[in-house]
Amino acid sequence: MARRSYDLHTSGIGYRTRGSDFRTWDQLSRQERRTGLTMLAAIGVVAVVAVWLLVGDETSVGAETGAAAPPTVDVSAELDAWYESTATERATIARAATDVRAFITANDGLSLQPACVTLGEAAQRAAAVTAAPAQAAHQAWSDGAAAYTSAAAVCGNLFDGTKESVPSLLGRTTAALDTADGTWTRLAADLGQPAQTVQPASSG
Repeated sequence: MARRSYDLHTSGIGYRTRGSDFRTWDQLSRQERRTGLTMLAAIGVVAVVAVWLLVGDETSVGAETGAAAPPTVDVSAELDAWYESTATERATIARAATDVRAFITANDGLSLQPACVTLGEAAQRAAAVTAAPAQAAHQAWSDGAAAYTSAAAVCGNLFDGTKESVPSLLGRTTAALDTADGTWTRLAADLGQPAQTVQPASSG
């Protein structure tokens, strides 16, 4: 039997035998058509497998790349942890600031002087805490600590011979405390935390 070679043409699918002219699909016998379809099916399977292997390799590489991605950082949780770590400094500042206010109100200069020193020391320790993990929180904390430091410094001017009236120095001290308290109160609110409040030590 003569070997048959199959050919694909734009005018249709057919085959030709050695020494014969090309015949269209309609001119093929049933057996010849079945053989042609079988070959086309085989070619299709090979193409599908090749595409699957190619896409599968790319997917594997993508999956491996995705697995290597760094974990998402929870800044909110880090801020909560940072704020909690400042509890000692906040409590010390709040107590010292409250004492300064109380002694100013009571016109108790003898008690006010050491209270201002204590406030200044507490403000310096607060300024040195680990920076907050978010810039806005870090700035608010630093601004508050700076205002407490300023309040302590002005308060100290009451006792170092500074040539400024007592009412003016007391007013500036109170204004700096108001600024500091307000800054830290807003920081606490922004973080969803309670503001630190402490009763003056002199009240018992």
